[in-house]
Amino acid sequence: MPCEKEIEMENKYDKFGHRLLLSLSVSAFFVYTFLLYAPLKLYIENKDVLWFNFDATLTVSLIISAIALVIITLFVAIPKRFIHAGLSCLLFALALGLFIQGNFLNINYGSGVFDGSEIAWKDYTTYGAINSAVWAACLAMPFAFYMVFRTQWRKILIFSSLGLVLVQVVILSSITMQNAGQLDKITYESTRSGIYELSDDDNTLVFVLDSFDESYLDKIKEDFPNYEKQLSGFVEYDNALASGSGASVALPSLLTGEIYTKQTSYNSYLKSIWGDNTVYSLLSENGVDTRIYAQTEYFGPHAKDDIKNIIDYMDTSGAYASMTKTIYKYAAYTYAPHYLKQYFWLDLDTISTYKSKNAYSLNDAKFYSDYVRAEGFTYSDTYDKAVRIYNLDGARSPYTLTKNTIKSINGTTLDEQIYGCFNCLFTMLDDLKENGVYDNSTIIITANIGNKDLTQHPLLLVKEKSKTEGYEISHAPLSLFDLAPTLVSTVSEDYSEFGSGKTFFDFESDAKRTRYFYLNTGENADTRIVQYSTRSDADDVENLRHLNSFYSSTQVTDYRLGTSLTFAMDATANMYCVEGFCSTTGWRTPLAGPQAQMVIPIASIPNDAQDIHVYFEIHSVDKASGCIIYANGRQVYSGKIDKSLVSEGLNFTVPSSLIGNNNELTLSFDFTDIDNAEFDLDQNKRTKTVSFKSFKMYTQ
Repeated sequence: MPCEKEIEMENKYDKFGHRLLLSLSVSAFFVYTFLLYAPLKLYIENKDVLWFNFDATLTVSLIISAIALVIITLFVAIPKRFIHAGLSCLLFALALGLFIQGNFLNINYGSGVFDGSEIAWKDYTTYGAINSAVWAACLAMPFAFYMVFRTQWRKILIFSSLGLVLVQVVILSSITMQNAGQLDKITYESTRSGIYELSDDDNTLVFVLDSFDESYLDKIKEDFPNYEKQLSGFVEYDNALASGSGASVALPSLLTGEIYTKQTSYNSYLKSIWGDNTVYSLLSENGVDTRIYAQTEYFGPHAKDDIKNIIDYMDTSGAYASMTKTIYKYAAYTYAPHYLKQYFWLDLDTISTYKSKNAYSLNDAKFYSDYVRAEGFTYSDTYDKAVRIYNLDGARSPYTLTKNTIKSINGTTLDEQIYGCFNCLFTMLDDLKENGVYDNSTIIITANIGNKDLTQHPLLLVKEKSKTEGYEISHAPLSLFDLAPTLVSTVSEDYSEFGSGKTFFDFESDAKRTRYFYLNTGENADTRIVQYSTRSDADDVENLRHLNSFYSSTQVTDYRLGTSLTFAMDATANMYCVEGFCSTTGWRTPLAGPQAQMVIPIASIPNDAQDIHVYFEIHSVDKASGCIIYANGRQVYSGKIDKSLVSEGLNFTVPSSLIGNNNELTLSFDFTDIDNAEFDLDQNKRTKTVSFKSFKMYTQ
């Protein structure tokens, strides 16, 4: 029986203010642990798998947590005496069990989460018994406090709740800061929507071919006897200078007039150039229906505001509901006791994306066949003006186009590739002529880069609106930085703030000007963009003057286990590369030659870690080869690296015992099918083997 003092304290703490304080504390512990900490921590740990972005997860989790905190707090606070005490103890017990399960009790079931395969639950009987015993102890503990410490149990629950919340706040803040630069997730995409739909009155068409050198036009002129007739009204500008080298540098700068110089992350650069006050926001304000058919990776999130074929599938009906269901089902799976986990098991269908299944990708054969299947362009009076920009494979290798613009699985030649490309273009130009739209169209045929020297000399063919006769050749010193102001000039006379500030039509053939070109280059840890200027001809590579070099951070920092680093434009993984890694192309870094090596200082390794798991995401395989990987001199992998690994990546484990007291790991890749004589060649001239996209090391 409770003593008189205990009864007095029960009466004192039965006032609503005291009940509210206790209820708020244990509710905060439960809500923060399961509804906020769990989904955010799980998102960060699985950011490479989940399709939605961190900001959306944070927003939804905060809203749900706030609502739940109010409801649960009142639900526990309103009842009096023993009901209130019982609910408080039960809620604290559940929160404690969730906290211990999610942070300390989980084991690796081998497979089953996210891979679609069933987990063999019956194989974990012993673990299930231990797990159940821990949960039973958690459930019993607060009730034991209530029975034994009648005058102190409230303080114990309040301070324990707030203390464990604080612990989780510190943990979550730490891992969020560690992964701060990797939490952006692309949830928008460039689709094929309206790809062959034009205005019946006024169009600007821009065809951006990949790797198409100005000199290739000589071959086109030979192969197409009616070349000049088919390009009636066009001017061939044989002295055009590319904006940059490498599609990740060249294409965004060509489209927007803004260059990337590694002063910020590449994602930040894309955000800024597709933000407010851009070429395309101005076009949109003037009623122009603008669509750009290029791969999603070249756009920033705000491009969807002005580019009609770019959608954000987080805006799709049901996307947030699916995201919420996925992350909380995964939280329930992770934080539930062993015998309840099977009811929250996840498979691949559960985390399917909301992508439109209509994403645009470089595939000239498909582009042409779909055009033929659609019976050519359609012409709409829905909008007065249309801008269409098509990024095509052009003359990029590997060569697969036949002269009829059909893909050959056996490969073709460069000559066939460029013929097939122009066969497609000429068919489309004929379509415009036959439908009376050619006269009122501005048409630009260019390339993001050339294909010789530093790839600085692309083709450029331009037909002004209302011009339909003749074919001219101009030696005007144009730059692809002139494209952005040229597009603006279709709706405004003031285009001085965009790109170079000059259009394709502002220079005479004998004009002189200083032009700029940005080369993406480097190798191993040395990744940089080199700025050149010239007042000479575009094909005069000797007179490109080196002005500046913009480097990624070359300071090597200790690697934190579990962090995903990239071999793409930001090159956060490249700092550890010391041999055999070429310059990043923007989306990948190729390895070349018989050997490559990384030296990775590790910040810390858990004392109980037996193995370190190593994962390389593979972009592509240029040449299949046997590969032996050594970790600090000990062989840890032997196998064939070929295209079959692209989907699953390169995986192997390194025993933690191989890593010395300095926590430094040296990974050496020996490609056994590459001749060692290539060591005598410049690294960029060696045989390319495999290209990596990202890199991650972690412990279970």
